[in-house]
Order: sequence, then structure tokens, then C-alpha cells
Amino acid sequence: MSDAPELVLLTSAYPFGNKAETFLETEIEVLAERFRRVHVLPSHRVPQVRPLPPNVELVEMEWLAEPSRGAKLRALGSAEARSALRRTFGSRANRGPYMRGARFYLDNLARNVLKLRSLKRWVSERGLAGAVFYDYWFENSTLALAMLRRSGAIRTAVSRIHRFDLYDDCWSTGVVPFREVKAESLDAIFAISESGAAYLSRRIPGLAEKIGVQRLGVRDPGHGCPADPGAVPLIVTCARLESQKCVHLVPGALAELRRPLRWIHFGDGPERSRVEEEASRLLAADGGPPVQWELRGQVDNREILAFYEANHVDALLSLSSSEGLPVSMMEAQSYGIPVVARGVGGVPEIVREGAGVLLPPRAGTSEAAAGLRTALEPGRFESDEVRALFKGRFEATANYSRFVDALVTIHEGASER
Repeated sequence: MSDAPELVLLTSAYPFGNKAETFLETEIEVLAERFRRVHVLPSHRVPQVRPLPPNVELVEMEWLAEPSRGAKLRALGSAEARSALRRTFGSRANRGPYMRGARFYLDNLARNVLKLRSLKRWVSERGLAGAVFYDYWFENSTLALAMLRRSGAIRTAVSRIHRFDLYDDCWSTGVVPFREVKAESLDAIFAISESGAAYLSRRIPGLAEKIGVQRLGVRDPGHGCPADPGAVPLIVTCARLESQKCVHLVPGALAELRRPLRWIHFGDGPERSRVEEEASRLLAADGGPPVQWELRGQVDNREILAFYEANHVDALLSLSSSEGLPVSMMEAQSYGIPVVARGVGGVPEIVREGAGVLLPPRAGTSEAAAGLRTALEPGRFESDEVRALFKGRFEATANYSRFVDALVTIHEGASER
């Protein structure tokens, strides 16, 4: 460890709170084992701080406080801001979206210039020019990090890229902020799925050589919960209750099965009342088979895993219209639970033959019901086979160890330049 580099990890809120970036709780353990010291720099502060490994330090940068309007205006007059705008407007495709969303993009740029200045001071004070700098998201502090790398103040800067920070249709303004400027100056961008890497390659074809795939992963619990042949089948959904997750369609799909079922949903959000209304209307209809349903709301991730430990789940259902590479599906498969899901984003890389039923990207309730019928056929999916497929692709220690190997290789190459 004495000759291992240090790592600077930029996050959205982790380790603040108990909900944000829960998947980092597993990755941080591998990062802490392989790097001499890890410095975590979140962009947002929320109540509570999660425990960290002994050699991991939470750094509360000045950007956790809201910058003044005057400071942002002055930042926009900087050479770095002017350079970023010139390079962005060099692409004709950017001009319309950036003009229409000028206020948002300029605010984003100003905040990143201010972050750049804070980072420069902090790197100099700590003597961290030789550390590996890693932004967990491609839209977080990434523009500031890219500017810092471009300035020569640090030698190695990389980013992961997931979903909202990848796909243009996630942005009402039209395009992911300053994508080309960030990609030009980073050493590597790691998509969490093959489909994500292909999408990004199409958006920045001249920089495609910087794009790689490094999947997320979850811990292997070692077993699933055995089935009870006489039990009513249990369907679980696990998602934030927002429009793109389409949980409001689930009651209709369950009603079409015309059989006794249990349905439990984990997650909360602005669509809760809509989902409750659909469930009450469709699953409590007179004459239909009884469907017991429960919206558990937002719960700690550990509570969901404890539920899988104690209960046999017959299928995890997802009708989401947009995904990156869902950790919720990896977690279900780690317990031997088959997944029935729309084939969007990286989902086809998880829901493969023997591990679940892949639905068309725009599947309706009838197609979802058909997929669930298949999943509920006795002996159709064996828990051990589902778990074996999970371990071959999404086991945390293996995936994160490969990711660290890639970081170290990039760092060593930068040190030789």
C-alpha cells in the first residue's frame, strides 16, 4: 500500500445521507483496499454521514455552500469559461439547445469554474497532483475536473457515466452539459453498460477511444430464500415512483394474471398517489382474485436485502422506460430472483436467457402479464442458475477490482508521460 497512489473521489452527496449513491457503499471498500488514501468530495450536503473505512476521508469543500450571484457572474468572465463556450459552440448541433437553455448552461458553467478554483487550491495545499481523480458521475463536478486536468494541475482524471448523465433525453434543455469539453480533457470515461458505451461513442465519435465499460456490482449473499410450494406468488417492484419508472402500469399487469398474488413495492416519489389509485381500482375489483399489495415507501437498501433474505420472491418486475444498468436487478438476481423487465438501456445485459424475461422496450400490461406468467411457471427459472449468471457478470469484488486495475493502469501511463 505504501507505493499505491491516492484517490480523489467526487460524488453527488455520498457519504452524506442514507439514500444517495447507496451502490458506492460496496465500491468504496474495494477502493479503500487498493489506494493508499481516498478523499471523498461531495457536491451536496444532506443530514447524516455514513461510516467510512479508516483510510477514507470526507472533505467538505467550500462549494457545499451556495455561491453568490456575483461570484458566478465573475466566473463567467474567466478564460476557462470563455474557452469552454468556444469549444462547445464549435459543434453546430449544440448551438440550438445551448441558446434555448442559456440560463441553465451558464449557471452550470459558472459553478464548475468556481469548483475548479477550489480544487486547484486544495490540490496544491494537499500535494495531490499525482493522485487519481475520479468523478462517479459524468455530470457532477466533471467539468471542473476536466478543466483541472486540461490545466496540467493533475495528471489523471476519469469519470463513470450512468444514465441521466449520459442520455440527452434526460435533459429538458436538450443535451448533456458540456459533454465534448469534459470528454476532451478526461483520460477515460467508463460506461456502466455496453449500450451506454455505444450511445456515448455515437455522440463523441472523435473521442471514442477514451470510452470503456466497467460494470457496477453488488455483494454475493451466498444463497437465496427457498420457495414454499404452497405460498401465494410474491412479485416485487423496486424503483422511485416517478413517471419514467411506469410503476402505475404494474396493477394492470397483475390484474390480467387473474390469480392470487402478493405485490410489494419499495420506493417513493411524486407518482405515489397515481400508483395507489391504480392499485385500488384494478386490484380490488369485485369478483377478481385477491391481490395483496403494499407500497413500502422509501427504505434503506439494507432493509430490501434483508427482505430478500427472509422471503422467497418469485419475480422482480420493472416496466421502466429508461435505465442505465439497474443495481436493483443485480441485487434481485444475487438472491436467485428472476427479473421481468422492459429491454431498455443496459437491461438486456442483465436479463438474459436463464435469468428472466426480457420484454419489448414499449411493452404494455398484456405483455408484462405474459412475461410474469412465464416467470411463475413451476421450475421455469432455477435460483441456482440465476445466481450463477449474476456471479459471472455482476459480483462486486470482481467488478470493482477490475475497475481499480484500469485506474491504476491509466495512472501509471500518465506518470510515464
